[in-house]
Formats: sequence, structure tokens, C-alpha cells
Amino acid sequence: MSHPISGSEVSGPKYGSKTLFINKWCIVFSDKNKIKQKKLVNFWKKIGSKIIIMDEKAHDKIFSITSHLPHLIAYNLIKTAQDFQKIQKKDVIKFSAGGLRDFSRIAASNEIMWRDIFFNNKKNVVNAINLFIKNLKSFQKNIENLDDKTLRKKLVNSKKVRRQILNLKQDIAKPDFGRDLN
Repeated sequence: MSHPISGSEVSGPKYGSKTLFINKWCIVFSDKNKIKQKKLVNFWKKIGSKIIIMDEKAHDKIFSITSHLPHLIAYNLIKTAQDFQKIQKKDVIKFSAGGLRDFSRIAASNEIMWRDIFFNNKKNVVNAINLFIKNLKSFQKNIENLDDKTLRKKLVNSKKVRRQILNLKQDIAKPDFGRDLN
């Protein structure tokens, strides 16, 4: 088995492109059948992917944080905006600036696929949610206590992670604000 790390919130053949996998990571799961594993590695290399061999348990732990939790947060943020709009009787969705708009892109992903991912990786996703809640409560405490030093340290550290993602060529630095149609 393998897991290409590419694509977007839309699915299906009509959204594919000949460059979809070029320079993107593909996780090839370690397999006792080394011939089968080598065939998979060669296949993904031929279409331009960068390959890493990983066991399924490590994959599920890593992706519970890097993929599954961000999707769950996006779905929850959109639900929270809808609830806020209903409670406040104010139209907040039309004021979706970069933050909510960008989360809504992720939340537009296929609901059946994501339900299955959440259920199939339940243990790791629940652990990721618990860690997220712990960190969210810490941010809440920093804000309530006006703890400038600790809060700014967390914010600056997040920018360092963004630079690391860019340095690893997992994204490009050019902002397109959802407007680049090419």
C-alpha cells in the first residue's frame, strides 16, 4: 500500500493533473514482500514522487496531526461560525476573510472519505484532539491573563514552523489568497 501526499479539497479524475505527484511525498508502507514494495517505489518514482518507506502505525500517528486534525479543526470552525451566526442572528459568513475562507477550503473536502479516515484512525485522532484541546486551553489562559511574553513566544514559534515547511518545499511562499486561477 501507499499514500501519495498530494491533491486538494476536490476529488475525482476531472481534478487530476499530470503534475499532481511531481516532487510530492508518497508514503510506501513497509511490506514483507520486498518485490511488491520495490514495484510500488518504482511506480511512484516514475511519476515524479519523493518516496519514504514507513510502517502503517507511524503513518497513522503522523497523519493524525498533519492531516486529520487540521481537517477536523476546519470542519469544527465552519460549524462554530454557523452556530455563532445562528445565535447572534448576524450574517458572519459573508465577512469570511482569509482565515475562515482558507479553513472553508479544507472543510469542502469529501465528507465520506473524511468520516472513514476519522473512524479508521480513531485512536490517533482522539489523541490528537486531546493534545489540541490541551494547547488551546493554554492559549486561552495566556489570553485571559494577558500573558504577552508567553503568547508572543508561541506565535513566533508558529512562524518558525511555517518557514520550516517552506524550506522543506512543502509549500510556496507566494500568497495567492485563493485568487490564482492558473
